[in-house]
Amino acid sequence: MINIKRVANIYSKEFYAVDVMDGVSKIRSFLLETENGCCPVMDEGNLVGVITYKELLRTHPNRIIADAMRGNPVTVPAEMPLWQAKELFDETGLDVFLVEEEGRLSGILSRNLLEIQLGSHIDLLTGLYKSDYIYYHGVRLLENKQEISIVFFDINNFGVIDKTYGHTVGDIILIEVSKLLRENIPSEAFLCRFGGDEFAVLLPAHLDEGAALAYCLADIIGRHSFVRGIEISISAGAIGGRRHEERADDPWNTMEQLINIASLRSTEAKKSNATLSMAEIQGADEIA
Repeated sequence: MINIKRVANIYSKEFYAVDVMDGVSKIRSFLLETENGCCPVMDEGNLVGVITYKELLRTHPNRIIADAMRGNPVTVPAEMPLWQAKELFDETGLDVFLVEEEGRLSGILSRNLLEIQLGSHIDLLTGLYKSDYIYYHGVRLLENKQEISIVFFDINNFGVIDKTYGHTVGDIILIEVSKLLRENIPSEAFLCRFGGDEFAVLLPAHLDEGAALAYCLADIIGRHSFVRGIEISISAGAIGGRRHEERADDPWNTMEQLINIASLRSTEAKKSNATLSMAEIQGADEIA
């Protein structure tokens, strides 16, 4: 099972709550000494806001925290996936969230900390996200009962090309293929480098659109002029369907099965010298 990291895996459990009547100068010095970026703000035992070091710098040192703090803090559960936390940061424009675990305030998650962690989920060669990016968004779409299609791509004969021309040339080809895929997928699609010479695209659309995209991308890559004039082609496997009914199974498991089927279809296409092999799921029960 794919291991999607959650807020609980990274947030800071070391925090210091301050009072609304504390002085700005005092708390600014404290944050500087402890290298904390923010503090929750309490008023008679109730959480009323968050104060960040950046906000303290903008406020006269003789003022109190109540004059500088940001009210209405956003609190997230520790079990929230990191990708969902990123979406919430982008939506709110905030720099810090408070974290709750088992119904109590348990720590702080900063935007900087999250972005550092998500950086480890980016493939350094191509700049594409790794596979858990596809899994998270696929599960989100399934839970919303949206139509989805997954297209899994392999570069044909890449192992031979890599051995013939060397890994440096192979890396250049992977970078160029990644760029072509990224530039030619729809804005609502999600792309990742799955591993090696394998890529996956998730679409919130019917399988017909996924198949059309597969043929389009195969044509674009086939016509592209690659390094040393090497001819590159891809094989694709696609699967699509709608989650019509509630399932007892974990949606993460469902996504694993869908990805696996798409991968197998890609292998079938490669063996039969076809561009695409696909399968359609009409209902939830068709996936065991």
